[in-house]
Amino acid sequence: MTNKAKHLLLNYLREQGLKWTPERERVLQEAMGTEGHFEAEELVFRLRKKRSRISKATVYRTLPLLVKAGLIKEAIHGEKHHHYEHIHEGERHDHLICLKCGKIVEFKKEALRGIEEEICKENEFRPQKVLIEIFGYCKKCQ
Repeated sequence: MTNKAKHLLLNYLREQGLKWTPERERVLQEAMGTEGHFEAEELVFRLRKKRSRISKATVYRTLPLLVKAGLIKEAIHGEKHHHYEHIHEGERHDHLICLKCGKIVEFKKEALRGIEEEICKENEFRPQKVLIEIFGYCKKCQ
């Protein structure tokens, strides 16, 4: 975990009148130390494997705080749960998601950014969050 991540979360918590706790710090460390997409349950499992006594509820309550602080984002909205990933400034990608095996393929198409901008401009709309998720079947599962 970087000092920048800790500083961003500390500032966000202070602004919201929330406390900095050792449990929130451990969730932050685990989330920031995770590469690629992850789910809340994965973090719970990894924290317990490290003998951390953080409750599942604490993990589920802390992840939205990390999203609001700008440290991670909800990347994929599944039927019953979300996948998260780090926010990398200036970099944006979208997802192809296999309905059968759950495989996630990241893709980048700069042309999509232009279309999104055009649509928002035409409708005098200021976007806050844009997600493109294409659900279907990967080559192996077709």
